Amino acid sequence: MKFDDYVEHRTPGGFLLRVNMRNGTFLAFRNGKPQGWLTAGVEQQIHPMLHAIFLGQQFRVQTRQDSPLIFFPMERSFVKIPFEYGEESDLRYMRIPLEYEGLDFLPGLAFHFAGYWPNVLPAIGDGRRYFISDQGIPRQNIMRIKGKYPRSRLIIFKPEDFMKVKVEREKIEEQGKARAVDLVDSLTDDAIGQNPVFAARYFLRSLDWRKMYSIPMFTRIKVSEIEIIISFMEKMYKNASQVEELKNAITNITDLIDYYDGVLAVMAADFSRVKSWQRKHQAYKRVVLSNLIATCEFQLKFSLLDKNISFSGFLRDVAQILKDIPPSQIAA
Repeated sequence: MKFDDYVEHRTPGGFLLRVNMRNGTFLAFRNGKPQGWLTAGVEQQIHPMLHAIFLGQQFRVQTRQDSPLIFFPMERSFVKIPFEYGEESDLRYMRIPLEYEGLDFLPGLAFHFAGYWPNVLPAIGDGRRYFISDQGIPRQNIMRIKGKYPRSRLIIFKPEDFMKVKVEREKIEEQGKARAVDLVDSLTDDAIGQNPVFAARYFLRSLDWRKMYSIPMFTRIKVSEIEIIISFMEKMYKNASQVEELKNAITNITDLIDYYDGVLAVMAADFSRVKSWQRKHQAYKRVVLSNLIATCEFQLKFSLLDKNISFSGFLRDVAQILKDIPPSQIAA
């Protein structure tokens, strides 16, 4: 496949996107200035393109014959990858959270393979490969993909789960209110990773405190997402005395707010914020401290996969600082 090495595209939002097809990267300019976004705590101005690879006969993906390059729409820091599925004529979107706050279109590559193996993918940089498969993919193919593309992410598309989340999102947008727990019976690990804010709404409504602690261990959670989750919990705490089912949960809520304050300091990659979080404590709740250490360790694995050396070192240091807190300062 042959295509131009450089492609420029102006978006309705006022961005100039300059795509380097050979390296699989892009620059985003606004008012002549390159735009940077935080990736695992480090600001980058050269960004990897998204690679969306659909596997399975049921998918229909619109691609150009002369080039796999597509400018995917962005909505509130979610990239929307369009596709059709099965015999349906409605256009669906796979929504994936990314850190490009404010960007309205994201350059990426789209491919479709009728089988469950991607065959030969063009060597266009490293990029962020998202394999999207239907539920028929054999386990051996999953293992092969994970072995050959260890930094990629495999999403198993389930039409029934997709529609439940779609209905929930539309109710929120149209009515400004909806209870996620009323619409979704359960959340898979993939669903948590794709939308941690939605997962938080679901678990808070279910009063599932254990799952709330686990959210930052599933995904590369962003500072903006943490701030939204904290706002949910602060509102819940404010109303707790007036809501019967929350009256006995005030301690659980305050512990979770304390934990997410710590997560926010960690994901901001700011030692001063971590120290400020520590100074608030004469004693640490065991559940808060142990989960924050676990979060550091899980996020460390993500940063190592991303080869983000500086953030990896930061996370390793913070985890060690937390582990060194004397037992006398840890309460049950």
